[in-house]
Amino acid sequence: MSEPVLVGDIGGTNVRFALARRGFAGHPVVSDVSVMPGDDFESFDLALATYCKEVGHKKPEQALIAIAGPVEDGVVKLTNRDWTVDARRLADVCDLKRVQLVNDYAAMARAIPELPDSAFRVIHPGDAEDDGREPILVSGPGTGVGMATLIPVGRTGWRVLTGEGGHAAFAPYNEREWALYEKLLETHGYVSRELVLSGSGLNAVHQALCAIDGVEWTEIQPGDMLDLARQGDRICRDICEIRARGTLYALGDAALMNGTRGGVVITGGVAERLEEWLLAPEALERFMQRGPMSDYMPPISVRLLLAGEAALVGAAALYFDEGRDE
Repeated sequence: MSEPVLVGDIGGTNVRFALARRGFAGHPVVSDVSVMPGDDFESFDLALATYCKEVGHKKPEQALIAIAGPVEDGVVKLTNRDWTVDARRLADVCDLKRVQLVNDYAAMARAIPELPDSAFRVIHPGDAEDDGREPILVSGPGTGVGMATLIPVGRTGWRVLTGEGGHAAFAPYNEREWALYEKLLETHGYVSRELVLSGSGLNAVHQALCAIDGVEWTEIQPGDMLDLARQGDRICRDICEIRARGTLYALGDAALMNGTRGGVVITGGVAERLEEWLLAPEALERFMQRGPMSDYMPPISVRLLLAGEAALVGAAALYFDEGRDE
């Protein structure tokens, strides 16, 4: 049994930690999982120190933390939270030999080959190659919109290419979406996919549609908005449809550009809540229709990830890929 590593997954909403070991056939096994709201801590340093105290003597000597933001020289400024995380400072604060920081979608993508079929809901089965050795796109709306491509290396290895695809421009499709785009352009200057599709942009989209329809805006919690959408409220229904269809539209573009014939995996809490809208034929049609290249799309599978601990598994896989425990 390998030496354990402390792994973390730091998103815009929650902070997740676990201990991980290399298990059967090399697959990571996580234990001592802890999920804490990020709002409970003034800094990430305090969150990690709290977890280290919880695990006590079981605390490993090394850590790999997946964080929602670009990593530069071991430092990350979170995209959707006012935290700056420094790997060297964390090692000192928590008495660790080494802390490595990676983009959260590097970990999310790397988890995909390690997870069982039960961790996914199939939206479109596709017709992927039997050996599973084709690139895979991993993306979806949570607090923000992350994106990464999982690239096969050799017979069993994987490499992850990360990017900031969530900040690419939102592409309106119909009259309602053009009106939304133009209203958001007035207030934000640039309309990204993340603004329209993610949790961080929910109020902005709701306000814009209310303004377009001449309705007074009142903040609605996400769960209540889903209920109202199911009851037929036009604006709430439109928000759910725009986000689900816009997600598949954006992922169709990315799959076509990256050649991810191994499939598309949709991730994120927002995507999970929009499952019934993602399954709608109109949403899947947005993924498929690519003009002269439309025949390229049907073989590409589309799955929704349901495993909340996926990024922890992926962080462990990235650590063990480099053989630091050997």
